[in-house]
Amino acid sequence: MRLKKIFAAALLLLSVGNATAQQMPPIPVDKNVKIGHLDNGLTYYIRHNAFPEHVASFYIAQKVGSINENDDQRGLAHLLEHLAFNGTDHFKGNSLQDYLQSIGVEYGRNLNAYTSIDKTVYYFTDVPTTRTSAVDSCMLILKDWSNGISLTKEAINDERDVVHNEYRMRMVGQQLMLERNLPKLYQGDKYGYRMPIGLMSVIDGCKPETLRAYYRKWYRPDNQAIIIVGDVDVDHVEAQIKKLFSGIKVPKNAAKVVPVPVADNDTAIYVIDKNKEQKFDMINIMMKSEAYPDSLKGDMNYLVEGYVRGVVSSMFDARLSELAREENCPFLQASAGMGSYLISSTKDAFSISGVAKPGMVKEAYAAMLREAKRVRDFGFTATEYIRAKENFMSSMETMYENRNKMKNEQFTTQYVDHFTDNEPIPSLEDEYKIYQMMVPNIPLEAINGAMKQVIAETDTNFVSMVFMKEAEGVSYPTEQQLAQIVKQVRGEKLEAYVDNVKQEPLMATLPQAGSIKKVEENKELGFKKLTLSNGAKVILKKTDFKDNEIRFSGTAKVGYSAFQNDPVNAANASTVWEVSGLAGFTGNDLQKMLAGKQVSVGLTMSPFRHGIAGTSTPKDVETMMQLLYLSMTNLTKDEKAFENLKNTYTTVLSNKSNNPNMVYQDSIQSTLYLGNKLALLPEAEDIKNINYDRVLDMQKQLYGNAKDFTFYFVGNYDEKVLLPLIEQYIASLPNKGMKLKNQKIPTAKGEVKNIFTKAMENPQSQAREMWFVKLPSYNPKTAVLADVAARLLEMKYLRSIREELSAAYSTGASCGLFFDYDGKVALTLNAMAQLNPDKVDVAVPCFFKGLDETVAAPDAKDLQKVKEILLKQAGVDEKTNSYWMQVLSMYDLHKVDTHSNYRELVKAVDAQQISNFLKNVVLKSGNHFEVIMKAEKNK
Repeated sequence: MRLKKIFAAALLLLSVGNATAQQMPPIPVDKNVKIGHLDNGLTYYIRHNAFPEHVASFYIAQKVGSINENDDQRGLAHLLEHLAFNGTDHFKGNSLQDYLQSIGVEYGRNLNAYTSIDKTVYYFTDVPTTRTSAVDSCMLILKDWSNGISLTKEAINDERDVVHNEYRMRMVGQQLMLERNLPKLYQGDKYGYRMPIGLMSVIDGCKPETLRAYYRKWYRPDNQAIIIVGDVDVDHVEAQIKKLFSGIKVPKNAAKVVPVPVADNDTAIYVIDKNKEQKFDMINIMMKSEAYPDSLKGDMNYLVEGYVRGVVSSMFDARLSELAREENCPFLQASAGMGSYLISSTKDAFSISGVAKPGMVKEAYAAMLREAKRVRDFGFTATEYIRAKENFMSSMETMYENRNKMKNEQFTTQYVDHFTDNEPIPSLEDEYKIYQMMVPNIPLEAINGAMKQVIAETDTNFVSMVFMKEAEGVSYPTEQQLAQIVKQVRGEKLEAYVDNVKQEPLMATLPQAGSIKKVEENKELGFKKLTLSNGAKVILKKTDFKDNEIRFSGTAKVGYSAFQNDPVNAANASTVWEVSGLAGFTGNDLQKMLAGKQVSVGLTMSPFRHGIAGTSTPKDVETMMQLLYLSMTNLTKDEKAFENLKNTYTTVLSNKSNNPNMVYQDSIQSTLYLGNKLALLPEAEDIKNINYDRVLDMQKQLYGNAKDFTFYFVGNYDEKVLLPLIEQYIASLPNKGMKLKNQKIPTAKGEVKNIFTKAMENPQSQAREMWFVKLPSYNPKTAVLADVAARLLEMKYLRSIREELSAAYSTGASCGLFFDYDGKVALTLNAMAQLNPDKVDVAVPCFFKGLDETVAAPDAKDLQKVKEILLKQAGVDEKTNSYWMQVLSMYDLHKVDTHSNYRELVKAVDAQQISNFLKNVVLKSGNHFEVIMKAEKNK
């Protein structure tokens, strides 16, 4: 039975008289998007959106995916997606990527695609639109993807190994177990054999004509939508769509995209599996039900369903989170909600998932079932529902108030889902008004009635999945044992949940307010700097990038390196602070108290800095300021949350040596920082030894002197409101003095190599080359040169390691500049790849060859591409509050303006500057570190 049947009584309250649920009005479609259809069936969505200005996003969505493959085509939908970037009618070879990069579109970040079970989507985002010719060329790319992918024999053969590399990267641990158990989870239905990554035997053996046949069969206008959103001329774009796509013919008797059903199961399905690389024991309990038909998603019933799903998940998750804090709870964390059944869109499920404590899988399984039964038997409480409603409407209000500052992707993703799944696309104005009318009239009884329908009492459509980490001496549950637990829990008599809510205000007594002693103004960067009576500094920059956002951060120049003699407590202190209470309120108390408020505040710490950061809406800014004050002055113990944190970390870290990615990351840090414990992942035993009192003492030492801090506020604040709050909650902070100083974390010098072999379930090697340089100071020009150089190297590595050798799915280069313990600057240049184990020896030399070639003569075309990308991205980034937080902190703390002359610095970069930078700065240091993890198959 579907939820919509249960909502009829609730819907009668929505001012529709005696109407039935089926007579609910339709959901209005946003009038600002132009939707059209060509005679050949192509759908298009065009919307003008000038935030940020001068850029647009281009998408083509296909209503086909891996579910449309035949048995001998498994993986071809995904292989085809790869090949869309390797040659089309108008863009031969890799010229498609080259062209888009030349106009400022960054590969990976702005240019990408994905294949899922029932859809395939290609896109490029943040495309500069000042030139109409560029817009037209981008539409030509979409047209080529529609029916002009070349699919040459050479391109197909070159891409086979790349797909293998992606398979190695993705199919590990839990994902590997899911793939091999899907046939049982779907009882032989087609979904059980259609993971998009496919079968490597099919990828290796498919003939070019087989792939072309799949392409011709499914890639047709009637299965496609063109989606273009951004700062474009809508009429021109529409005319170009008609010109480019109208002539594409759909064959007679073309194959139809038909939804693939998922069978009900009369008896329970139990899946139990294990893997050496799994980090923890994972439980997933599912109770299947019919999916909401796409054809019925157009009326208000569907919005009601979406609301119910949201509040149910919110209430259930809060209960499970509260329970997980209890010492005797057998699971570390858990969540619940309603959604699709695993990978299928044609079957839904109520699911409850969790991570068991070590050795307590059966107990955790029972506890999760028990909480589901408790909800079924007694429902949620009135106070839980009030909080859930407040959170839902507060979130809707935030989106509504930011409706005029939505980025292109907030629209394009909606339109993809509208085309493929008939998801509604009302305007935020309409959606907010609908929920304002609807939510107050949906009673708790309707929610609780729905839970009785979706939480099963029988084995029909009941599914359990337990994925465990494999280890010696571990006892694994059997299907019979799980079935017995289900029977036992179903027969238990439980007590109703009691919602304990602390009634005290967050701050019963306000601190004695301080004052603003000095105001300075910087007109060039548009900020004010305040000096407060306690010595703290505050920098304010008002923006309108989001109508309903205020961001703040506060920072001081000491980090956990100051506690070198206590590395375990120091390195994990900020994580412990995060789960601690405030003024005697536990984390659970605070979660309940802050219902309906859009606010967050947290303490932060890095090796050489500590601070505090948060966000809020203008409406909730005082709550944010109170949380700021309490976080710095009255952090208190939450023993239950602390124990849960330790148990969680210990569980994950106990299998660290079997997890290749964790082993490799530790090896990189150990090599660079000479094994210093402050830089390494802790051991499980270290976590057990964290001293809560010591960690809180560190916090008091670090945050007890407001004079050390500069606070930054960026966003749409009202200065008349904010300034008194600054005096009340920041100028009042204690100023007790702090004597801590950063200490040096030693780094490697010279030529260092760390090459080792690791056994894995699905072998994949990893390699990183690092060049490390100490600079006397931060220079914006050096930062630009480092960024450009890394991007040039990445382009070379993609061509040589991925495209030519097919040795990696992912490869690249990056740079980083950070301030060391003494205020000087450290620069790192990294080249990295996840590699085919059989091609390590031929791939690694490409790092050095690419570097040598760039030192000798940077590629002029690549250099121009990089400059276009950086200049375009600067315009996009400047429209975000987070960008200005970074600009202001760099200017104030380090006297460096990273904004004003940035474009001129980028434009001025030439090949000789890059060559000199690499030769005379990066390589001259002589500090080069190589870390290679070779792979072999687990025995």
